[in-house]
Amino acid sequence: MKESEKITDLDIEKVKITLKPIFGIRPRIYIPIIYALIILIILFFLLINPGLSNPGAKLSFEGNPNIAALYIENKYIGNTSDGIKLRPGSYQIQIRKRGFEPKTIDIKVPNRIFATLILPPRVRIQYELEAESLESILIPSFREFSSWSLSGRPSAIYQLPMVLSEASKDLVALPPADRVSIAKPLLAAGLSAAQNSSSIRDVIFASFSLGAPSASPLGFVSMARNVTALLASSKNYVAAFSEIAPERTDDTIRGALSTLEKETSTFETTLYNSIGVHMVGPHSFIMFNGGNLKGLTITPGGTRVPYIAYVPEFGLSSTEVTQRQFAGFLKENPEWMPENRATLIGKGFVDSSYLADFDISSPSDKPITGVSWYAANAYCAWLSKNAPLGYKVELPTEAMWEMAATQASRKIADLGVFSNRSSSGPISVGYSGHDASGFSDLFGNVWEWTSDSFRPYKWIVEDSPAFDILANSGDSKTVKGGSWANNADQISIESRGPMPADHSSEFLGFRPALIRK
Repeated sequence: MKESEKITDLDIEKVKITLKPIFGIRPRIYIPIIYALIILIILFFLLINPGLSNPGAKLSFEGNPNIAALYIENKYIGNTSDGIKLRPGSYQIQIRKRGFEPKTIDIKVPNRIFATLILPPRVRIQYELEAESLESILIPSFREFSSWSLSGRPSAIYQLPMVLSEASKDLVALPPADRVSIAKPLLAAGLSAAQNSSSIRDVIFASFSLGAPSASPLGFVSMARNVTALLASSKNYVAAFSEIAPERTDDTIRGALSTLEKETSTFETTLYNSIGVHMVGPHSFIMFNGGNLKGLTITPGGTRVPYIAYVPEFGLSSTEVTQRQFAGFLKENPEWMPENRATLIGKGFVDSSYLADFDISSPSDKPITGVSWYAANAYCAWLSKNAPLGYKVELPTEAMWEMAATQASRKIADLGVFSNRSSSGPISVGYSGHDASGFSDLFGNVWEWTSDSFRPYKWIVEDSPAFDILANSGDSKTVKGGSWANNADQISIESRGPMPADHSSEFLGFRPALIRK
């Protein structure tokens, strides 16, 4: 490029840009108009468009219980904690929560458009749901708490919900006396069901919240005494503590645990003698006097600990319920027939394995299997119609089962039907012989349902109806005795396990108990 063709700074300074008129309109007129239009467009998108494109208002809720579900025309739309956004109009919003009477509120959402991005329109709603009862809130929550407690130890990425703590907040509207009365039973039942430190924190927080209304100092002192009394009532607590919080187990606890293990190593099972026989329908019930059972139980960590449980006068069926006996029940109660399995599943009474291998046209004398806890209870209720005056037929408690099994527990390998004798399924009841009390197959053949909900530390008790209701509200029920699939050396009188109440299995059956009312 020639030197004369280069553009210099002087050339640039000489350049002059002149806007031309548009449609005869001079620049000094249309330039301000353009700027004004730009400003108007910006203001429109800031102040008007948000209200046009997303009209409505955010609804926020304040009241008790703090978290409740929101419905419009029976359709779930959110919860009171998060709030909801609705378009302009009139609505009937129903607020629902388990254990509370639902409440319907008429709401009118305004149609404000201006400046909704800067000042969002809000509608604040006050509400108060009326609790149906203390039990309607606490029992379902305790059932959920028990299930979570059995789910394993939490970690940094897997945390358990504080179910009971949330329930205690929901109970704030109830009279203080009602809340205080449930605090100690809740503490005992929660400690007996908890298997990790998170569950322990949950039940203690909930119990203190109920037992110390308005955080009164005297309430906290009372609850502290309750905790101390429970922990001091039995040295078995060292076994629970060492398993639930192993990181806090010190030399003192280890020493106490060692002492406990030495004591239980010399424990001898008391033998209980029968007092007679009652016949009810096709069942022969071997009877026992009521009294205190002194037995051993096994913790989830494998520690054997002694416990005492009271049982009323009762009898236990000499055999497990057979296919033939259960067929008689089905003929009179067709709602429990296998063909109604889908309906029963919908009600939560059974699972997909209910009576899966049972042929009602050719029942045998083998124990009925594939029967859920609910189906076993239905059979007992049916049989109870023929019970003698002053008695009822139910599933046995774990303590009843153990009292009846003390004689058989001396010869488990000889009397039980285990994998070394039958590896393909259970055998006919009574085929393996009878123990000194007259029972057959208390060990092996099939696991047997009990009436008790499964509590890992069942010796933790509190003498009150509220405790009994909470302790037996869990969905997992205790099974006893082992089955044909177990080895004889795997099973003892202390052996126990949890099963969901709707579970149906080829390894699981039941035998009823005749209990004095």
